[in-house]
Amino acid sequence: MTKITAVVSVRIADITRLTHIFGEESTQQALTQFGEEATALLKRLLAQHEVIDRYRSDVDGHCSACFRVLSGDLPRDASEVAQAIAKAGHQLIRERLFAIFGGGTGARINYDLSVFVLPSEAVSGDDKTGWVQWTKDRSRSEPKHQRKDRDNSSTRVRAILRECSIQTVLQPIVRIRDSTVTGFEALSRGPQRTPFERPDVLFDAAHAAGCAVEMELLCAELALERTKGKLPPGKFLTINLGPDALALAAEKLPLAGRQEVMFELTEHLPLNEAEGLRDAVERLRTIGIGLALDDTGCGFADLDTVRLLKPEIVKLCITVIRNADKGAPFAAAIRASAEQLYKLGCKVLAEGVETAAQRDALLNCGIELAQGWLYGKPVAVAPVPGGR
Repeated sequence: MTKITAVVSVRIADITRLTHIFGEESTQQALTQFGEEATALLKRLLAQHEVIDRYRSDVDGHCSACFRVLSGDLPRDASEVAQAIAKAGHQLIRERLFAIFGGGTGARINYDLSVFVLPSEAVSGDDKTGWVQWTKDRSRSEPKHQRKDRDNSSTRVRAILRECSIQTVLQPIVRIRDSTVTGFEALSRGPQRTPFERPDVLFDAAHAAGCAVEMELLCAELALERTKGKLPPGKFLTINLGPDALALAAEKLPLAGRQEVMFELTEHLPLNEAEGLRDAVERLRTIGIGLALDDTGCGFADLDTVRLLKPEIVKLCITVIRNADKGAPFAAAIRASAEQLYKLGCKVLAEGVETAAQRDALLNCGIELAQGWLYGKPVAVAPVPGGR
């Protein structure tokens, strides 16, 4: 079990501005509430790891926790786990800012949420004060992106939503033993030759503008429209949705007659968050829509989430796949995890397969499905005539 020490830090960046808006007394009350919410958030984000120490200063709007990154059943890269924690944290902290400061002000509040892997000197011996100062110094030295070009970015994202100027691309999913195409993953891109063509830029901007769910549902709707009647017989289609959008999918999306579709849950959240999705997943199953779980091996309580939501397909994350051909211990861990997943009734898909060596190692591990550049890059889907 790998143990690497890290810190997750949450901080409101411009308290002076809040004081000007709300007044000093109200701001301090709100910061105390923020501290309570941030403490609860960190507890949830780090539920699968070993917390060493905590720090909280309401007057500074700062809350952080020092922890050891624990690797469980799958060979995980600590930096990838840290990214998963940060990704979930950004979504959850934004919801808390909206609740505390209101939708209008909350959407414009500067905040930092970072996960840092600590050098050994910052956590030496029993002295835990070093990591607090190290984190503050590191946070001050990090570039601040929260406000830069935010208003302009928000306007452009709203225009993309209004104009439905989303590209849909498909990447093949194959049966690994003979490379036969069994399905496709629908992926979305923003307008060509713009920064928003990159999906990470597009969805980060949508989150910052408070319209991430709207963006995800639009991308899913366009993917459904553009692939209707176009997939080869017998092939399935996966479409990415985060938890909030997944909860609305049965109500908001045109799913009638689309039994070849399954939604791919893209954001792993703590187990209590996953429990809130169980009813939504069952509603989708009643109309023939399945579930895939993305990035397994880089998120939270993966096997527990599999037991809870019972996905038809579990996708091993790219970090796990990169280790597949790195020696017997990695292969043995992947094989053991795949066997557990098969016992739980899931098909296992290796994501991000790029080399023949990875393919051969995964085949020897008993992996059934794969996707990645070894099998094909995403290819654009033409818009449906008369559609959006």
